[in-house]
Amino acid sequence: MQRIDQVLKMVQFSTITFVAVCALVMGSVNAGLTAEASDDSANLEKARLDAENARSEAQKAMNEAERAMEEAEAVIEKAKKKKEEAKEQKENAMEKMVSAGYFPDDITLSDPSGKSTAVFSHKKHTSREKLRCIECHPKVFIMKVDDKVVKGGQLTMEEMKKGKYCGNCHNGNKAFSVNDVNSCRRCHPRQ
Repeated sequence: MQRIDQVLKMVQFSTITFVAVCALVMGSVNAGLTAEASDDSANLEKARLDAENARSEAQKAMNEAERAMEEAEAVIEKAKKKKEEAKEQKENAMEKMVSAGYFPDDITLSDPSGKSTAVFSHKKHTSREKLRCIECHPKVFIMKVDDKVVKGGQLTMEEMKKGKYCGNCHNGNKAFSVNDVNSCRRCHPRQ
């Protein structure tokens, strides 16, 4: 992350330098026009040299900015690869835990009102149903952090009936439907 910040600062510096040099070029050109109008050949030659120097500096600044942008793109690409590798390692670690017999505890979920609770069993879903962790995490559910398991919204039956959260699979095609009143006790054993 520091490397990206450094590269972005270099790009910013190069851009500012380029703009400043362009301003000098414009000033030099204006000075050249004034010199030409007054037939002062010394001023004209100085303006030409200043413009030539400014053009050279601008080219250097452009080259530096292009190099900095290429470096930034390389750093970003490397970071994306590392992120993908880390994601894959995490998925593999979760799969190894499950294959070794580790299953997170059952989770009791409550709707926002607290009136309805459901029990979710990782063991049933991974062992009996042969689902892999990555089928739900993180695209359907984030990893549990306190009571937060969903990405925005509320974990309600209305949301599930729209195909969100548990309704992503429990839609009557992949698994029993959240709309099937005969299946309520499968998730809500205490109600």
